[in-house]
Order: sequence, then structure tokens, then C-alpha cells
Amino acid sequence: MKKLIKTVAALSATAILAIPANMTAFAYRVDTGKSFSNPLINYDFSAGRGQQWTYQSGQDNLPALTKNILEAKGKYTYYATTDTRCNEYGNCDMFALLPLDVATTAKINNARPYVDNLSVKSKAGNYYALVMEYEDVSMTDSHAKRPSIKVNDKCCDYGLRMLAGPYLQNILNKFYFDNPDDINYNYIKQHNGYTGNIYLDDYYVAGMRITSTDRYTTFDEPVLEQKPSGKGFRTKITFHISNPVPEKTTYLGVSGSTSGNYTYDVLANMKLSCNGDTSSGVKDYIAIGGISKKTLTVPVSDINEYNNLYQGLISCPGFVTRLRGNAAEYFYDNRFNAYKRVGNTLYIYTGKKAGIGDRKWINGWGKEKFEAFFSSGGRDILGHCDSLKIYLQNVTTVRFYCDSTPKSEGTQYYSCDASYLLGRIERG
Repeated sequence: MKKLIKTVAALSATAILAIPANMTAFAYRVDTGKSFSNPLINYDFSAGRGQQWTYQSGQDNLPALTKNILEAKGKYTYYATTDTRCNEYGNCDMFALLPLDVATTAKINNARPYVDNLSVKSKAGNYYALVMEYEDVSMTDSHAKRPSIKVNDKCCDYGLRMLAGPYLQNILNKFYFDNPDDINYNYIKQHNGYTGNIYLDDYYVAGMRITSTDRYTTFDEPVLEQKPSGKGFRTKITFHISNPVPEKTTYLGVSGSTSGNYTYDVLANMKLSCNGDTSSGVKDYIAIGGISKKTLTVPVSDINEYNNLYQGLISCPGFVTRLRGNAAEYFYDNRFNAYKRVGNTLYIYTGKKAGIGDRKWINGWGKEKFEAFFSSGGRDILGHCDSLKIYLQNVTTVRFYCDSTPKSEGTQYYSCDASYLLGRIERG
């Protein structure tokens, strides 16, 4: 037989590619821009057939996908590679190689879009995860460190392997952090979050993305980069952890304990999605191993605070007893009007930084100071609080305090009948 027919597959087309039998001693190139309906053929008959590719002689009969076909538009689903008798290769076997003009360590991230476009399934319809792996077969990386080493530019340093089941999971168990000790609450509190990286050395899964079940962690798309040693590559995925602690709440008029801690899990139940994860042999084996969730320990005092000095802030349309955001900010900056009821007496407190510029407020006392407060916004503040007006109908005396802070009531400067104050609010 003078000629062997070799074919490359994609689901959408029907043409067939012929490859001559007198192949070179290197991986044969699949260099057409068209797509095909038949599988690639692995012509290897050695003892390591199907799986071996990391020797120059072992690459003789393996297909290599060139840029011409990889740059064709759209995503492609290929059938698993077969031998010359159309026996289908499967789990752990090689799909194809990537020539140096497609994948080199120095520019390995350029190969990721090509790989992401590829999916592989068996004739029975079961998908594999397509995993790119590395070996310095061409000696390109060795040459970069020792120029005396010659490069064989006909060889391939990157291959695509079909994986599923525990073999796939074994690869994904090799992820690792860069600085895991920094993932703690004190760091996240100080920096209002955390950004770090996880890595997988010398492997990349086509179409891979990572997610976790906690709502505080997000992941960027993978980036492929040369390892610091200069030999081989790694998959880097940057992740971001937002500060999980809710906005601190101050509760007025109630007592509570701030001892103890809350815990929050981040990087929880990390999982990979990838091309082919619709098949059980892939989707059941894509947990991210080698990395454990991190539990952040947060003091209750960073989340809740209790203040019994006041029962609430005077606001519109009613009292405010739980302080967050601006309300809490103004309260702790002494810019507030608060109240407390004890029996038949209602106490009204104005913060030290009330912002009243009237000199009678600043220098006056008694009724004069009250009138300055009343005419400088006090009437509106009191009058728009429906809860306060109801209280005024059920108490007999109102006492006014100035220079109040979250920890000090300040000083009483005026007192009047509740009915008088209610009338003044109505009449002006």
C-alpha cells in the first residue's frame, strides 16, 4: 500500500483529509483549515501506544494540530483519536500534539484560546476533559538556559490528553496557593479584601474556569505563564476574596454581648468547569484538590455594638434604633439628636457637633439656648418625628441636654412641660 489515509474530525463537516504514508520522523501535521467528520489517527504500534508522546521517536505517528486548523472559526468537537483499525483510544490516551508555532513555553498563553476551542468525545457520546501537558522534547526550554543544547524544532513540547474519572481528579489535586498564610481575617480587614493566586504546574484543562460555593470568592479567567524556573508552564488563576463581614450595626436601647466570634468560609467547595463537563466521567471528578477552604474568625464586636445610654435617634418619620452607614457615622462623630424615656420624663440629647452656629446656642443657657436650638432646625427635627410626638402625649416633663456623645449624656440645659413643647412644635 503506497498511501495511508489519515483524517481529522469535527462534527459539522464531511470532507476527509489524506496524509501520505511516507511520513517524516516527527508528528504529522494536520494543516487544513477545513473541519472533518472522522477521527484523527494515531499510527503508533509501540508498547506505549496511545499514551506515550514525550520522546522524539514516540512523536513519529501522532497528529499535530497546526494553526491553520486551530484558527478556523468556532468551537470544534472531535471524536477520540483511533488506531489504524479504527479502534478508539480513550481515557488517559493522547488526542494530538501542538507544534512549536502553536505552543512554546515562552508564549504559552497564546495557545490557550486554541485549546479552549477544542472538545473531544467518544463515538458513544461521552466527553473527555482535554488536558494540555508539557515535556521539553524539542529542548527549546533547555536551550534557553544553555545555548549549547540544540533545538529540534520539528518536535512538540505540548500534548493534549483525553482524561476522565480518577485520572482527571488526580491532576486537579495538584493545585496550590501562593501565600496561603495571608488568607486570614486580620489581613482582609486591613486591606478590605484579599487577592491571591492558585497554580497548577504543567497542566491546563481546555475551557477551564473555577468557582466556589461561598459568595465572597470570585475567580478570574486562567492565565498560562512560564514557570519561574524557565522550564515548563503553569496555569495561574487569580482569585479575590471580599470582606465577608457585614456593615457594623449599633443597637440603641438594648443590651447584648459582644464576646465570642463569627466564622465565615471562603474558597469553599472549589470546583472546576471545563469543556466536556456534561458527561459524568468529567463532571463527577472536577473538584479542586490540594487547596482547602479557609475559615475566617471574626470577633462579634466587629459586627455588633450595643448602646444603652440612648434608646434611639430622633428622625423622620420615627425613631431609629439600629445604626448603620451614615446614621452610625454621624452618631460616632457626635452629630445626632437622641432620646430616652424614663417613666414620665422624656430626655432629648443633642450631640457635641450639632452644627448650630447661633451664638445663643454656643454661649447661652436655659430657655435662651433652647430657643436657639428650636429656631436652628430643632423644631423641624422634633416635628417630623411622629414617634416623638406620640411620646409627648404620654409624658409630663421634657429635659434637654447638650454636648452629648455616644458615651456621655452631656449636660442638661433646659426643662419644660411636655404639653408646652408639643404646643410649640405645632405653633412654632
